Amino acid sequence: MSDTMEKIAGTLGDLVKKAKELSSQAVEAVDRDGTVRGVYQRGAERTKAYAKLARLNVELNRQSEELRRIYTEIGKLYFEQERGRAEGIFAPLFAQAETTASALRRLSDEIEEIKAETLTPDAGKDIEVEIGAFDDVVSADEKAARGE
Repeated sequence: MSDTMEKIAGTLGDLVKKAKELSSQAVEAVDRDGTVRGVYQRGAERTKAYAKLARLNVELNRQSEELRRIYTEIGKLYFEQERGRAEGIFAPLFAQAETTASALRRLSDEIEEIKAETLTPDAGKDIEVEIGAFDDVVSADEKAARGE
């Protein structure tokens, strides 16, 4: 999704740049009466075209993202349906998916184990005691440095 937002930002930046170029061209092409007829009209048409291109690009990116999501869901459903029965070109992909899923489960279990060991309700008390002891040591060193 971040790529989509970057493309949109880039497209809008291009539109701003083109609008500035067109406005500077218009100022240079002012006729005797102080109007900018032909240049203004061409500039307005270009600005409309750039705005339409930006809208179309946004819609294109949205549709592409939706199609990617649908393909992902199809693959997930097929994997769940055919798990353990994959043949042909799907067999190595299924094996890779199983290996990756196992690695994810192991990592998740390790995270939960560390949380259970480390992040207990009493864990904060240990830190408070350590900080208090540290403050005492610092205060004693400061007093010693001052000769107190």
